[in-house]
Amino acid sequence: MAINVIREPEPKAGTLGKTELYALALGQVIGAGVITLVVPAIKMTGYSAWLAYFMAIVMGFIMVLPTIFVSSTLRMGGGNYSMLCDLAGPTTAGIFAFAYLTQCLSLSLFGASAAAYLGDIIPFLNGKIAHIVVGGALLTFFFIVNLLGINIMAKAQKIMTWLLIAALLIFAIVGIFKMKLPIFDAGDSNFLTNGWGITFTNGQISGGFTGAVLLFVYSCQGYYMTIAYGRDAKNAKRDIPVAMITTALSLIVLYIGVAMAGAGVMSIKEYGSSITLVFAAQRIFPAWLFYAFIIGGPIMALLSTLNSTFAYNAINIGQSCDDGWLPTIFGKKNKVGSRIYILTFMYILGMIPIIFGFSIEVIVNMVQLITSAFAFLNMVAYLKLPKKYPKAWAKARFHVPNAVYYIICWVSMAFFIVVLWKSCLSMSPALAAVNVAAILVLSIIGIWRSKTGNIVIHTSVWTGDEEECSVKNES
Repeated sequence: MAINVIREPEPKAGTLGKTELYALALGQVIGAGVITLVVPAIKMTGYSAWLAYFMAIVMGFIMVLPTIFVSSTLRMGGGNYSMLCDLAGPTTAGIFAFAYLTQCLSLSLFGASAAAYLGDIIPFLNGKIAHIVVGGALLTFFFIVNLLGINIMAKAQKIMTWLLIAALLIFAIVGIFKMKLPIFDAGDSNFLTNGWGITFTNGQISGGFTGAVLLFVYSCQGYYMTIAYGRDAKNAKRDIPVAMITTALSLIVLYIGVAMAGAGVMSIKEYGSSITLVFAAQRIFPAWLFYAFIIGGPIMALLSTLNSTFAYNAINIGQSCDDGWLPTIFGKKNKVGSRIYILTFMYILGMIPIIFGFSIEVIVNMVQLITSAFAFLNMVAYLKLPKKYPKAWAKARFHVPNAVYYIICWVSMAFFIVVLWKSCLSMSPALAAVNVAAILVLSIIGIWRSKTGNIVIHTSVWTGDEEECSVKNES
């Protein structure tokens, strides 16, 4: 057998507390979604965009819920990769190790979105070259921040997150008071401009309430990435699931409030070709507050997600390097523990869609397709949790009967399949084929490496019960 498994001793408690974890969770999920998807969704479904966001938040929470149960049972040092190694097995972890490299494309979404906002504010930044320069500059800045270590990254994240919350709350509150359109009137012809279902144009999703929900759900599940900070958390099994649940509740206030304000102050026609909330903000705020909102809201939302995405991806990929799936040198750390070459790879891959001028919707669909494909791997791990760690599962803070847990897992999987289907339909057949092919090729490489490679897996998963961990790892 080419794979050896070594149980890594549980490290001491980290430095990240409840506040830092909440900031990381909220900053991770509130990014390009709320900022650049609200207006496209208003164009898809009209006044009912706020209701579509509520449904998307509920759907996203159910999709993330199995991860919340796992994180309240286990402390994981390498995020999803560690979970798959321990619960789903080495081959599944190998598939994830290689296929996950494609997830780094998501970095381009935040740079492209920020460039779109700045282009609406400053006209001469509205060209292709300007978008490349702006997007590239932002990727470069947070590439450098993450090279400085997780403590610097977390401090920057807290500042950006508090500014973000304040800006979005002000936009929602002031905007709701200034609403002039009947966004709660279900009988109005503009409430459901394309009906309850999905509208297709040229074989692709272009409208409808359900279409808007499936577009929004991308921005309602990213907080699951908080599990990557188990090694660095003060009390991972207590604080990480609480941070995720608190984030989901925060989204109800922030997302729905922003969607109500965005739909209530301007009509679809008035938005024209814009995909941002810039013009709605100009209508809501005086000049000085408008610029404060743009910096504290859209820009901070994008930058906070860009910052935490660098960190999360580096943790997942870095652990797979330590175990031998990817070259060890690729996971090299600098003196403050940052993965130099992984961060550089992410930076380069994140620049590709920006350079080629991919639209924000295309990037979102590419990322959704990749994330939904990973759900099949996660499902294997979820289903094994109660049997592999019965003591830890029974003591978990967020425990439910096994039958209820399994039902939640299968419902979550069903939602991911729907999102996967939607993502494929929303792309051109050629682009969808390229994405699926890339995932399949990398998965095959992972399976091949599991059969032939010299892999030493360090199981960075801990229950706090050394006896149970020892028995399960020997079995």
